[in-house]
Formats: sequence, structure tokens, C-alpha cells
Amino acid sequence: IARQAERKLLKEVNIFDVYQGNKLEAGKKSYAIRFTLQDESETLTDTQIEKIMERLMNAYREKAGAIIR
Repeated sequence: IARQAERKLLKEVNIFDVYQGNKLEAGKKSYAIRFTLQDESETLTDTQIEKIMERLMNAYREKAGAIIR
């Protein structure tokens, strides 16, 4: 999903934590995901990163039905 949403600057996607427990609805899981972004020609600005992250979050909402916390 992430690579479809942001092909150019997304270098790596890692799930580094998965939680399943009584604080979540039955059958639900909580994933912590790390995205590595890099532009080979310039430093990314906060505004650029915010736009990329918004595209990534929207893609997860739309394609996986994710609830972003």
C-alpha cells in the first residue's frame, strides 16, 4: 500500500510493533510502522514530509480500512 501511494521518495517500510490485547476490539491489531523517506537531490522540508505522510495515511485508510491514531 505504501509503495503505491509514494513511489519516488519512500525508501523503506518497517512494521516494528504489533499489539493485540484487551484494549482493542476482538480480532483487531494495532501496528506501528516506520517509513524512511529520502530525496537523493535535496533535503526534504517539513511541508513535503507532511504531504507525503498524509498520502500514506489516506492510502492505508482507503485500501486497508486502517484507523490512524
